[in-house]
Amino acid sequence: MGDHTIPTKRRSQSQGSIERARKARKNRNNVIIVVSIVSFLIGYYLLNYVASMEKPPMGATFNIVLGCSIMAITTMVFVFTVKKQYFPKKRKRTKHVFLDDTDFRKSHEVETE
Repeated sequence: MGDHTIPTKRRSQSQGSIERARKARKNRNNVIIVVSIVSFLIGYYLLNYVASMEKPPMGATFNIVLGCSIMAITTMVFVFTVKKQYFPKKRKRTKHVFLDDTDFRKSHEVETE
């Protein structure tokens, strides 16, 4: 009558949705990692090849600043994404503290007298 257990079918459905969410998050992180690597290579190309040309388009200084900026930003995104995916933050478990009934009653009796 008062049995409120979750059916196993429903539990497996929620477990499946959790797995799908994890897989989608991992795929999204993998895409971010690949895009970061490609962007880093573009920045490297701008910095070392385009900026060192005789007359680079839009000037050498612009290409140097743009290449360094792209490399710095993609490095930060890459490190953050790898840290988040492969080194997740561990949750601290809290200790539950219960008041001892006898101590509470003793202190309550002393206060009332």
